[in-house]
Amino acid sequence: MEQKSCLKLIYKIHSRQLKKANWKLTLPLNVAMTDFPETIVSLNDSQLLRFIDELNGVTDVDNKVKSIQHKIKMEKKKPKSRETRTIIKNLYDTLYSLRFKKDYVCVIMDSNKDYDRANLGFSINGIEYKRFLGTNGGIKNSTIVYVNAKLYPELKKRMDNGRNKEIPLVPAKLEAYQALICSGSIPIPEPKGIIVVKDCITHFKDNVIMINDETNGEPVVTKIDDYEIEHNDSDGYGLMLPSYSRKVNGYFTGDYENTISGINTRYAWTKGMVYTFDYIEFAEKVSGTYEITDVWGDKRDIRDAEVILTESMLKLWGSYNSWEDYYSNCQKNHYQFSVTKITPQTLENVRNTNYQFLQSYQFTDDELKKLCQPTIDEITGVLGLDYRKSLVFLAGFGLNDDNAYSENLDYCVRALMIDKRMINDSFIRHKIWNMITKRIEMAKRGAIKVSGNFAMISGDPYALCQSMFDLEITGILKAGELYHKYWIDKGSDELACFRAPMTCHNNIRRLKLNKGKQAAHWYQYIDTAAILNCWDTTCDAMNGADKDDSPNCPCKTR
Repeated sequence: MEQKSCLKLIYKIHSRQLKKANWKLTLPLNVAMTDFPETIVSLNDSQLLRFIDELNGVTDVDNKVKSIQHKIKMEKKKPKSRETRTIIKNLYDTLYSLRFKKDYVCVIMDSNKDYDRANLGFSINGIEYKRFLGTNGGIKNSTIVYVNAKLYPELKKRMDNGRNKEIPLVPAKLEAYQALICSGSIPIPEPKGIIVVKDCITHFKDNVIMINDETNGEPVVTKIDDYEIEHNDSDGYGLMLPSYSRKVNGYFTGDYENTISGINTRYAWTKGMVYTFDYIEFAEKVSGTYEITDVWGDKRDIRDAEVILTESMLKLWGSYNSWEDYYSNCQKNHYQFSVTKITPQTLENVRNTNYQFLQSYQFTDDELKKLCQPTIDEITGVLGLDYRKSLVFLAGFGLNDDNAYSENLDYCVRALMIDKRMINDSFIRHKIWNMITKRIEMAKRGAIKVSGNFAMISGDPYALCQSMFDLEITGILKAGELYHKYWIDKGSDELACFRAPMTCHNNIRRLKLNKGKQAAHWYQYIDTAAILNCWDTTCDAMNGADKDDSPNCPCKTR
């Protein structure tokens, strides 16, 4: 996804540093940059940072940053002199000042006492800070977000977004949902209409292995046949029309003709993927009506919406009376419909495994040799001084016509592209040798090449549409099947599916590819994601995978 906003800079400080300063720290940015660079970290733009900019009257930062970066680049091309060094230094000072967000700070807690004291308030460079929230990743690392106390009331109001506070919520879940406004995201054109629908729930029986770890000693493992399963197939994903998909693709790439498979969305209390699926065509050819009932029980016409969200995506939908209630609060509090990532346009044809994918298999010597052969071929090819194989090894899958002349490519790659004889240069050969040595060590630990790739996972959109229109849920895919256009085009029949982290062999699922015409038609817009069926326990087996942004690794088996 093209980055449309510059990285922001914030302070990330240990509580002991604040404590040493008696909780009134003086640390100017220029001093921090030179003497304490470890206290400064970069963040992607987020809804919270955009709120802070808006409240401070800050506008057009990204264009100003790009302008200064361009000036720095031009100055560096000039002959070196004291004057140019001074100009460059001043430009960098201005650049860092623009990117620095003084009203947002992360504190790493060195003790529980420090946490209690920090929550009473502290100051940095004369700015008083107040505890705002702890993100999921931050809390795991004892890190809490604090904001300027003067901005806190308005930021807190916007974060609550007019929700009904009388609705009881688990505090830990509430803070996790609140932390969504800290996700790195990029605003995109708002869809013309959104409908929130109930999740697609299926019921079936399957043979399962139940693990009970609540007892003393070792976990109790029990095999149960014909266990009753209630499966939420739409856990974390919704749909968007091809017209909106083209609009988003055009916004990022300039290509308004082609669609993208899916995007990971953010809005108030919202998290999850939306995949491209023509639900209007479904209404015309399958359901015979455009009318559905949303999660609040109100009748809606799907022609009025470019995006369908599910109740598992809109976390606090129950804290609002209707879509109109929720949406008016989003508008009032200036939320922007945003994305954190989009599905790639192309997928890799090879990936490296890790030891978890392999450790539970019992390979014969011949099987092991066959499995390792592609990795051995890669290493021997590079050691044989084949400059083309060395280029692939150094640049990887990402090298293409669009970035072949990028300045971001490693200088060794660019040198080999200019003159293949550079493969004999001692410096380049030494660099390749060091990388090959690391590659061999990684291979010994299970990082070997296989025919496979990582892809986002989706439930069955056809089944979701059946649920939306209150039809019998059958889906297109049956138990034990999936749809993955990439591997269908490669001629594969089955995939071995993995999802890290793995804990046991039962996390691996072997699924058949559905190559039927019905699947090819209805899933025609989802070509770089794996679509799972709604009739088996694949997601449960993969340590509780959901569809809000979960990658898996389908590897070609035959």
